[in-house]
Amino acid sequence: MDVTALIDAVSRTKSQADELTRRQIIDQLSGALAKFTTSPENQRFAEKYRPRGNYTRLLLNSPQDAYQLVLVFWGPGKGSPIHDHDETIGVVGALTGETKEIKYAVTRHEGERVKLARSSEFTIAPGRVTPILPGDDQQLHLMVNEEQHWAATVHVYLTSIHHYRQYEAAPGGAFQLAETPLWFDEWEVGRRMPTSTRS
Repeated sequence: MDVTALIDAVSRTKSQADELTRRQIIDQLSGALAKFTTSPENQRFAEKYRPRGNYTRLLLNSPQDAYQLVLVFWGPGKGSPIHDHDETIGVVGALTGETKEIKYAVTRHEGERVKLARSSEFTIAPGRVTPILPGDDQQLHLMVNEEQHWAATVHVYLTSIHHYRQYEAAPGGAFQLAETPLWFDEWEVGRRMPTSTRS
């Protein structure tokens, strides 16, 4: 599946979302993303791309779209802080390499702070997709590339994210929420990706 077909699949799911259950949305997005991330042409594009710094975030589709397809490059040993996804539904898959995902659940609210507990761990590899769902126990995670080479992941958000919250360690084992704008190093990168008549 090429990037045009993936964008079309996400757009279709977005237009049908009101008639679908969360499970159906996740299944549709997961199926399309698994095909996209196992495409040798897409993997070659990611392997040839030269990221800046130790972490690079590219928007594959247009910033005007109501959804987002994001290609993220992770340097060796690099990862994200614990963060949420502003209550969107989505999926994440690996295009190259393997990336560890650790999900967290909120166990207690303490004013402006929360207590968290690890709820699951998953290795994201090409063809393996992990869901993002609204709710304190379904959307909080961190991701880390523990390998010695670059990894690339693709994140599909059914609703565009403009702000999200990072969970920063605070005294007493709690976490303080920090509102963070979502930024991209480049936009509409999908225009440079390979396209074909095959899907």
